Amino acid sequence: MGDDLDIIFWAVVAALAFIGEIFTVSFFLLFFCAGALVALALAAAGLGVGLQAAGFVAATVLSMAALRPAIVNRISLRGGERYEPRGGIAGRSGVVTDPIEPGSSGTVRIGSGEFWSARAVYPGQRIEAGARVRVLDTDGLTALVEPLEGGEGGEKR
Repeated sequence: MGDDLDIIFWAVVAALAFIGEIFTVSFFLLFFCAGALVALALAAAGLGVGLQAAGFVAATVLSMAALRPAIVNRISLRGGERYEPRGGIAGRSGVVTDPIEPGSSGTVRIGSGEFWSARAVYPGQRIEAGARVRVLDTDGLTALVEPLEGGEGGEKR
């Protein structure tokens, strides 16, 4: 009778972990499900509770360590835009599309079509639309820019 309870216990743990994974899609509970299935097989083979628990822990940890990084890497960012690290646009040049007013922000096109909110690196500076600028840094999703040498529209007030 004790073996039947062990089998039922591990079947319930596996089912709950699987259902939890379906609702969370975190690729975390899936490995507890795998561990519970290993423990279920050990219980069905008539092995003791200690070996079942050891099999559960070993299968969970090993599958999580070996498979989770591969699954998450395979699924994440598929078909999405490439991640641009902080400062990834620093040093690039662009063209102001909406004027940057003193103490306010405008819009800059960087490269072939990336539009960024932009502020002048000097707070009292106005940069006209059409002026070429260089990105010095980023502040969240806002580029901090300065006009390029010889570029028009870089008047200070």
